[in-house]
Formats: sequence, structure tokens, C-alpha cells
Amino acid sequence: MSTAPEPPPWVQWPVRVFAVVVVLPLRLAWELLSAVGRFLERWVGRPLAWLWHRAVMIPLSFLWRRLVVVPLSFLWRWSVVVPFSLLGRWFWAHRRFLSRPFVWLLRYLVVVPVVWFFSVTAPVWQAVGRAVAWTLETLVSVITAVARVAYRWFLLPGWRGAGWLLRQLYRWILRPAGLVIAGVWRWTVVPAWRVAAGAGRWVRDTVVRPGAGMARAVLVSVGLLR
Repeated sequence: MSTAPEPPPWVQWPVRVFAVVVVLPLRLAWELLSAVGRFLERWVGRPLAWLWHRAVMIPLSFLWRRLVVVPLSFLWRWSVVVPFSLLGRWFWAHRRFLSRPFVWLLRYLVVVPVVWFFSVTAPVWQAVGRAVAWTLETLVSVITAVARVAYRWFLLPGWRGAGWLLRQLYRWILRPAGLVIAGVWRWTVVPAWRVAAGAGRWVRDTVVRPGAGMARAVLVSVGLLR
């Protein structure tokens, strides 16, 4: 198995100097910061979190429940829930007696006047209905007649003329232009693409791959890549 050739010394020494001067200090600084972070999280963060929970959150929760939740629950139950429950039971037990005035008012103030009004004005509503129906029938007839005339004398000739114009446009302009574009594509773009693809493959095989192999060998020699 063939191995990649080692880079010359004038390439190895600058890379090693860069690794020692730049990469190594950054790595040491990162390790130091990580160690300081772990130390602070273990010996400062955790004790402070425990102290906050025990000294602040638990007493506040206890005071909130005893001084706010329990009194408000008691007040809500005995000032709202219980009185309204008793009141609702009383209304439900006497619903028939209490509903009689409302039923009487609804009947004689709403139902009877509405029925009387429609019984008196029934002929007027019938005449209005017949007039509206006649108007709608007349309007539909007029619209149908206008639509027939417009279709026969305007839309149909226009459609036929548009079809004839599109056929002539395709025959004398679009089809010849398409043939010209296809010929130009075939005899100019396709050969140029083939030449560009061949040049790209040549650059890849003769420049990119050897350069990548040399860069990998340099990184392996300085210990930055395995």
C-alpha cells in the first residue's frame, strides 16, 4: 500500500510553529475554563441552589398557601358558593310560581302583538311576495336573453377569432422560434457544456485531489489529523 509523500521541511516547520503558538494556548485556555466552570458548578452553584430552595422557596410557598390560598378559598366558599347554591335551590323549588309572571308578560307583550301584526298585514306581505317573485322572474329572463345574444354575437366569434390567431401565432412565430432555439442549444450550449465538464474533471483529477492529499499529509505530519 503506497503512503502519501511527506511534505518538505520548509512546510512542516511553519505549521508546527503555528500549532505551538496558536492552537496549544487556545486548547489550554479552553481546558482551564472548563475546569473552572465545573468547580463553580459543583461548589458554588449547587450549594446556592439548595440554599435558595430551602431558605426562600419553601417558606414563600408555605406563606402563600397559609396567608393567601386558604383564606381566599374559605371566603369564596362561604361568601359565594354556599349562598348562591342555597339561592339556586330556592329558585328551583319555586320555579313554577316564579315563572308565571314572566310567561304572562312574554305572551301578552310579545307573542300576541306579533301574531296580531302579521294577521293584519298578511295581504300586504302577500302582495310584496308576489311583486318580488315577478321582479326576480323578469330579471332572470332579461339576463338569460342578454347572455344568449352576447354569446352568439360576441363571445363565440371572439373565441373563434382568438383560436385562429393563436394557431397562426404558433405556426409562424412560436414553432420557428422553438426550432431556432433548439438548434442553437444543440450546436452551441451542449458542446460548451461538454468542454466545461471535461475541464472540470481534469482540474479535479490533476489539481484538487493531489492538493488535498498533500494537505492531509501535512496535517498528519504535525499531529493535527490522524
